[in-house]
Amino acid sequence: MRAGHALRWGGLAGVGAVIFAIVARIVMGGAPQGSDTMGVIATYMNDNRGRILLGTLLYAIAIALFLWFGATLATAFRRADDASELPGLVLAGFTLVATIAFVAISMFGAATYALTVHAGLLILAAVPYSAATVMATIAGIALALPLAAVAVSIARTHVFPMWMAYFAGVVALISLVAAFTVWATKGAWAPGGWVPTYIPLILLALWMLAASGLLIREHLPVMHRRAPHIMGA
Repeated sequence: MRAGHALRWGGLAGVGAVIFAIVARIVMGGAPQGSDTMGVIATYMNDNRGRILLGTLLYAIAIALFLWFGATLATAFRRADDASELPGLVLAGFTLVATIAFVAISMFGAATYALTVHAGLLILAAVPYSAATVMATIAGIALALPLAAVAVSIARTHVFPMWMAYFAGVVALISLVAAFTVWATKGAWAPGGWVPTYIPLILLALWMLAASGLLIREHLPVMHRRAPHIMGA
C-alpha cells in the first residue's frame, strides 16, 4: 500500500469520527446541563436509558476513530520532518484526549446502567452526571495540547496549508479558555452549556473535516514535493 493511501484511511477515520459523534449526540436527545436540578437529571437518565447506552457506544466508536485520525496526522508530520519531536507530541496529545473521553463516556454509560437498574439510586443521578460534564469541560486543556502541536507542526513542515495552522491554533485557544468556565453554575457558560461544550467541539469538527478532506484527496503539499520518497512514485 502506498503511503498516500495509508494516510487516506486516516482521513476517512477523521470523517467517521465526526459523523459518529454527531449521531451519538442526536441519539442522546436533549441532555440537561450539569447544573440542572436532581429531578431533571434523574428523569432524563431514567426516561432515556436505552438512548444513552446506544449513544455511549457510538461515542466510543467516534473516540477510536479520533485516535486513528490523530495517529495519521502524527505519521504525516513524522514523514515530513523526522528530526522533530512534535509528531510524538501530536500523537501523545491525541492519545491523552482519547483516553479522557473514553473514560468519561464509559463512566457515564456505566452510571446510567447502574442507576436505572437500581431505581432507588436515581436520587444520586446528579452526581455522576455533573461530574462527567465538568470532566468534559476541563478536558479542553488536554485538547488544546495536540491542536497547538499540530499548528506548530504545520507551520514547520507545511504538510497542510498555513490557514490550517491558524485554524488549529484558534481551536486550541478556545478549548483552553472554555475549560475555565467550570466556575459557572448556570446558563450557557455552565459545564454542559453551549459556550464551553459545543463551540469548541463544532470548531474542532470543522477542522477535522478540512484536514480529513486533504488526507483523502492526497493533496498534501509536502507529499507532492517529496513524491518520489513518500508516495512511492
